[in-house]
Amino acid sequence: MPIENFPRLTKETFESATQSQDGIVIFHKKVCPHCKIMGTVLDKMQLILPTACAAVDFEEEPELKALMDVERVPTLFAIKGGEARARFVGIMNPRETAEWFKKA
Repeated sequence: MPIENFPRLTKETFESATQSQDGIVIFHKKVCPHCKIMGTVLDKMQLILPTACAAVDFEEEPELKALMDVERVPTLFAIKGGEARARFVGIMNPRETAEWFKKA
């Protein structure tokens, strides 16, 4: 599934969405090739470790970007228990992503 098809989070929806379920949130740009790769990876990763994935557009959500201190994309957050337990900047394969999320 392309990253654009993940549930989209905004400043208004971020807190309620991350409080209600564990998962991975990716900050991305529409034209970023590494972001597109991570979208595919997150798709495959969900087969290994079922979890929710959501996306935040880096350019359209400057307040949320500042709140989460995101400077580069792709930036992933492992959300567990309503809080960001881990951060990763860059790309990983599905197995690495699943292990990173489990350890968070």
